[in-house]
Amino acid sequence: MRDWWSGPPARRRASALAPSTLPVVWARAALDDLIAIDAWLDEHVSAATALAMVTAIRRRADFLRDFPYGGRRHRRDTRVLRVLGTPYLIHYRLAARRCEVLRVYHEREDWREDDAAPGRAAAPARGDGAGLT
Repeated sequence: MRDWWSGPPARRRASALAPSTLPVVWARAALDDLIAIDAWLDEHVSAATALAMVTAIRRRADFLRDFPYGGRRHRRDTRVLRVLGTPYLIHYRLAARRCEVLRVYHEREDWREDDAAPGRAAAPARGDGAGLT
């Protein structure tokens, strides 16, 4: 039986490093979370901070296109990805040929008991359905 390591070295490296590009689809609840984060930060901190945080969250979610297993396993088929340099967490799951962003939480929220059950379908975002436009 041939295993993964029995092929030529060039083929081994290519298959190990090749990213599996998946479209990132945002659930309506996750988009609502982004809107709420933006509104709260705009009101209580500044518009510049709100823009920086929402941009950081969107960029971190884009990371999931190439590295869908980048977040830690949560429960059942959901995963959690920390937005670096911020107190926010992206709660997502991997579905057939796509990565579904379910919610965006502040780390101090009680996000572990959320109703974002794996059976809940993610709706495509505005625009092309592959992310925010």
